[in-house]
Amino acid sequence: MFASYAFIPSKTVKWFLLSTAFMLVSAAVAGNDDLYVPINIEDTYKKGTRSKDGTPGPHYWQNHSKYTIHAELQPHTGLVRGSQSIVYHNESPDTLHQIVFRMYQDIFKKGSMRDWPVHTEDLHDGMQIERILIENDPLSLSDESSNIRRRGTNLFLNLTDPLLPDSELNLQIDWHFNIARKSKIRMGRYDTTAYFVAYWFPQIAVYDDIDGWDTFNFGGLQEFYNDFSDFKVHITVPRDFLVWATGTLQNPQDVLTQPFLKRYQRARQSDTVYTIVTADDLAHNQITKRPKGGKNTWTFKAQRIPDFAFAISDHHLWDGKQVALDDGQDVFVASAYKKESKDFYEVTEIAGKTVRYFSEELPGIPFPFPEITIFNGRGGMEFPMMVNDGSTSTRPATVGLTSHEIAHTYFPFYMGTNERKYAWMDEGWAVMLPFELQARLADYDPIKKIVDRYAKTAGEELDLPMIATTIVFGSNAYRPGYRTSAYTRPGLAYLYLQDVLGNETFKKTLQAFMQRWKGKHPMPFDFFYTFNEVSGQNLNWFWKPWFFEFGYPDLTIDDVQQNDDRLTFRVRKNGRLPVPLNVKFVYADGSSDSLHFSTNIWKTTDTFEKTIQTDKPLQKLDINHPHVPDVHKSNNIYEP
Repeated sequence: MFASYAFIPSKTVKWFLLSTAFMLVSAAVAGNDDLYVPINIEDTYKKGTRSKDGTPGPHYWQNHSKYTIHAELQPHTGLVRGSQSIVYHNESPDTLHQIVFRMYQDIFKKGSMRDWPVHTEDLHDGMQIERILIENDPLSLSDESSNIRRRGTNLFLNLTDPLLPDSELNLQIDWHFNIARKSKIRMGRYDTTAYFVAYWFPQIAVYDDIDGWDTFNFGGLQEFYNDFSDFKVHITVPRDFLVWATGTLQNPQDVLTQPFLKRYQRARQSDTVYTIVTADDLAHNQITKRPKGGKNTWTFKAQRIPDFAFAISDHHLWDGKQVALDDGQDVFVASAYKKESKDFYEVTEIAGKTVRYFSEELPGIPFPFPEITIFNGRGGMEFPMMVNDGSTSTRPATVGLTSHEIAHTYFPFYMGTNERKYAWMDEGWAVMLPFELQARLADYDPIKKIVDRYAKTAGEELDLPMIATTIVFGSNAYRPGYRTSAYTRPGLAYLYLQDVLGNETFKKTLQAFMQRWKGKHPMPFDFFYTFNEVSGQNLNWFWKPWFFEFGYPDLTIDDVQQNDDRLTFRVRKNGRLPVPLNVKFVYADGSSDSLHFSTNIWKTTDTFEKTIQTDKPLQKLDINHPHVPDVHKSNNIYEP
């Protein structure tokens, strides 16, 4: 279309191109006003903490902490006893009159609100606080104390001396609790001597520019929204136990005997899977050092990370390998598993390929952390640099579970999204990002699986607009609403967004979003506005139906006409959600053709008409496709 400007002087051409680009971006940004913005989000633009071009505002801030934790786990009783010091940095412009702690283990406290049932034998009096010091001054823990209030899984600590902006607070807390024996809510005791420990220490809640303190109760369904903090954690266990944790092991020479120290070091340099601990090694019981006190203390360190988890066992095998990435970074990938878990013998290799795929293909952002361990516990649950996975019965399931949980390294551990309010901002990406990898490694169709799941619930009452905060689902997690809102619908929305933009623009825009908000707390509008601004397109026509409105996908063949060598077909979008159109033509001679039309065709219309050249008599026209959900398929096939 620029042919008519071929003879315009070069300066004029430059001015024209720059003006056109500016107008496209301006139109995209201006279109942001077309989306409904809640009042508390609108206030962030007035304060300048966020911007309507999707970037952090000039006054953006976030708080953080430094944790030093000494903890001991007694495997025979499940008792965890800890002592921690915290330096909390108030980077906000606000004077804080209280500090809010998350006491996750109070989920087992008698009378606590829960999304999931717990076994009656696991009910107790909650996490026990033995001592609190504020700036080295002890705080009264009596029932009459006006400084402490506990509600649900939150502890509110009132400050006698308020914490001023740009200042820090030193706290010390001693505590203990017993790990549940029969209830396994994202962590737990999996046999007499294997534990995955998470949601386990008094953690300062997020204080942000949107809501202030995050005081949502932990009922079991909610996952992550944490500050990026530094951790140094010392974990003491009986000498026969191995420990795996968030962070990097600081003292392997103090806890491993010389032969196994060498194996550990070799695994960290090996480009193939190297076995550090075998079943025979466990039988000989010469892996860890045997101090007089009968206990070893394992020390781990991690910086700018949103949480800390660890696992222990005296009977798990241990594999590891190094993944050398194109950017020169090395990532240590490991797995710890029971010898009976046959699928886990391949998990380290799958995890290594997953780390490489995410780093070098999609999203194409180098793996954010120096290592990651997949522990053979139960279910499928991600933590920074740690994964808690049960064993699976098929290779597609093993590949799917491993890659999904590792994908969470980017969302929400690299991008500090608020999964309590917007689970789709991380679960949806963990569904979509590994699609190609899963198909490649396991020779199955993961997109079809998600499409089939979504088609079963699309358009039902609990298929809520994703902008509705996922906290509303609560104990209804077992109903399809939460799974639809957090996993299937957003996973497909991101896939079709890629279809709208094309692979190159989609990847460029996703990377821009991630670079802008890495180590920060993006919320939905930061995502919408960044994609509008970086792509140079007003994508509100896509955001509205998929994220803001009730609706479902439904395409209908409206008309088909064939005359001589011309075949014209018309398809109508009956449902609100725009999806790709795939048309298959089957001819009377047994041959067939297929055409793909991008989701873009529904940008300005609900009717799409196309004419193709063919002199073959049509036997069937079919718009069903395994990668496109459709709630009414009875009108998707035309047969003359």
